[in-house]
Amino acid sequence: MNEAFLIKSIFLFISLWGIGLIFVWCRPKIDIFWKVVSSLIFAFYVWFFYDEINSGFNNFSAAWYPVTVMFLRELVALVFVNLFFFWPVAMAVVFYKSDELGAERLLKFISILTLVLWFVFVVYFFFSKGIDKFLFDSLKKMIPNV
Repeated sequence: MNEAFLIKSIFLFISLWGIGLIFVWCRPKIDIFWKVVSSLIFAFYVWFFYDEINSGFNNFSAAWYPVTVMFLRELVALVFVNLFFFWPVAMAVVFYKSDELGAERLLKFISILTLVLWFVFVVYFFFSKGIDKFLFDSLKKMIPNV
């Protein structure tokens, strides 16, 4: 995984955050104060990382397909690495959660997520050349105007 992944992919992260913020503004039962606070935090990040967002937008505009595929590949790797953080937090939440059904669902979810990510990484480790060929050649040919 590239060390500068978050900086290189910040345009896509900010785009997803912006879409999520639009959804928050559409929720009727959230207080307007918290909508404004979340919008101001978003605006601060856009201002602070403006140069990186602009460069990411230019890269995305020039070649959206490879940027998107690399983003998704790196995002899976990022989630896999962050499981070292998610597991202890999930264990604490499961222990302190008063709802037994919710605790069990969280434990099932994190366990299945971990197993799926392990499977993806084992498959990618053994078949990386074929998967890369499919993602960057075969799939690219199937999508019009790429």
